[in-house]
Amino acid sequence: MEKKDIAARASEFAARKESSDRDAVARQQIKEFLARYPYREKPEMLRTMTPDDLFDPNASDRFFDWLDKRTNNVGVIRTNEGAVYPEAVKRIDFFKVVLTVLVSDKPSISFKIDQNWGIIPGFGGDKLIAKKILSLYYSDKIVPIFRTEDLERFSASLGIEFASKAKKSFRKDYSSLSVGQKFELLNSCLLEYKAANLASWSNTQFSLFLYQESLPAGKAMTPPPVEEQKESATMVSQKELAKTIQLYEARLRLAEKTIRELRNEASAKESRPNQMEVELKAKEEDMGKREKTLAQWELTLKEEARRVEAARTAESTEQADLRKTLEEMARRLREMEDGEQEALKLAQVEESRLRKEIDELRLQLRDKDERLQTLEVEMSRNSGFIRIGDSDFMEGDVGVFEAPKPAEAGQEKVKTGTPRLDDLLNGGMPIGSQVVVYGPAFIGKEIAMDSMAANSISNGIPVVWVTTDKTIEEIREEMSTVIEGFERFEKQGLVQYVDAYSRIVGDSSVVDNASYLEDSADVESISTMVDDRLAKVKDVVKEKGYRLIFRSVSSLSANHDIRSIFALLRQFVARRRKDKCVATYSIEKGIMSEQDLQIISSIMDGVIDFTTDGKNNFLTIQGICETQTRDKVQYTASKGSLSIGSFFLGRIK
Repeated sequence: MEKKDIAARASEFAARKESSDRDAVARQQIKEFLARYPYREKPEMLRTMTPDDLFDPNASDRFFDWLDKRTNNVGVIRTNEGAVYPEAVKRIDFFKVVLTVLVSDKPSISFKIDQNWGIIPGFGGDKLIAKKILSLYYSDKIVPIFRTEDLERFSASLGIEFASKAKKSFRKDYSSLSVGQKFELLNSCLLEYKAANLASWSNTQFSLFLYQESLPAGKAMTPPPVEEQKESATMVSQKELAKTIQLYEARLRLAEKTIRELRNEASAKESRPNQMEVELKAKEEDMGKREKTLAQWELTLKEEARRVEAARTAESTEQADLRKTLEEMARRLREMEDGEQEALKLAQVEESRLRKEIDELRLQLRDKDERLQTLEVEMSRNSGFIRIGDSDFMEGDVGVFEAPKPAEAGQEKVKTGTPRLDDLLNGGMPIGSQVVVYGPAFIGKEIAMDSMAANSISNGIPVVWVTTDKTIEEIREEMSTVIEGFERFEKQGLVQYVDAYSRIVGDSSVVDNASYLEDSADVESISTMVDDRLAKVKDVVKEKGYRLIFRSVSSLSANHDIRSIFALLRQFVARRRKDKCVATYSIEKGIMSEQDLQIISSIMDGVIDFTTDGKNNFLTIQGICETQTRDKVQYTASKGSLSIGSFFLGRIK
């Protein structure tokens, strides 16, 4: 389209009252939206967002209603709101993380759009919803056109050579750009054109003009008269033909690259059956070894049962004899009390002697009862070992990761700060345990972790926090409800932080006892930062050890896949276990798949699983030393502690 033709259309469009009125409505809608949801200026408000704030099918003034309907003059997104928006409500914790990144001033436009929005069904693909939200918070920097093909079509109609600018901006061909990179590039091109030709216009007015005046994609143009066709043919330059040839050559190169990648992928898949056959053979050998171990355990249990039964029979016989002797002594005492008066003094002496013997016999009887109870507890514990082995054999992971070995009986344990939880764990967590704390949000699992941290620092043991979903100030507020004088322990150096969250949300504050992750992509440095914090209190760590709280593993999935997370944790967990550090790692239910949870759990020593049926809350313990809860144990959570209900000791081994 010729520049003079575009200028004429723009002048005619600006003169229409309906155009200026619609632009005014669009700008007013943006103003009202930002007043209601000022998350860019106040990102801390995102932490109080609830599912009801996002979407309610029976209401019309929730966040997504404003996004879809109440800002309908600011660009166009077409969604099946009844199916798409409830998915965001289910994953509200993840949505708050990516929305925090989106409204932050620091990351680039492409980085914000290229976040893993696809975790929420309906938010992936061309990422129209993310682009619409970005345009509302940065209306001065974004032209509200969201479909990539529309941006390409409008740019081409304005004579913008955006393909040649791709290499200058991103150092690669336009066809290789991500969705976010294309959006950033094309938006920048349109803004440059507007600044040069329509500087007085708003971005919304420019968008309306392009949609109303530009030729729609696929619409056939009426052929000009023969004379005009001839004149147009003479205007086709050699340069335009060269551009067309270059475009087709680029498409051809892209097709050849795609074919090569498909061939490489097919070759890799052909070699996979052989690899799986080797893995299967190894698993069969491992299962054979486990069967032998199980048989040996069964023989040991039978022998132990026979020994306990023999001891029980002997104790029962001895107990019966003692009772018979006691009855005989009592009978003799009664006979002496009925004797002659003149033998009273002798009877009193004999009575004293007999009572002493009775007391001694009673003490012996009590000792025998205690020994019998000890034997019964020992048999129950040995039975638990067999059941744990059987459970590992029947339900063990047959994937590519080997499950960790259970902690050995009798080793030193660490108190969790929740006495009834210590009872469930037969005294506490074994030294060196690496434990997953799993469950939905707001159910009390964080309180269990906070209680362990409070118990440790109150006994002079340092605690290292690795936080990926809260600022240090928020952790301080949370801990103040669990332990008094938390800041005093910070000043003593007993609390150290590795903050992988604050810089992402634009918080630039600095705490003396903290290390900060500046780049969210550099998660490998978290382990090094933990070592740096431990070096600050190395004398205390050398004397008393340390504890570690990792909150949360699931937040890492916003920017990293399971392979990257597993690679980080495998070395991280091994280092903590070597240091004999007791560490807990929280995982939010619903963020990661069950398969991903099994992968993470495979390198841990156990799982504390928090669940709810809507009315009551329950927890189960798996794999931590000899503890295996068969039944769900009910509990309630207050702001600063857990209250665990009653349970039968024999049912948790």
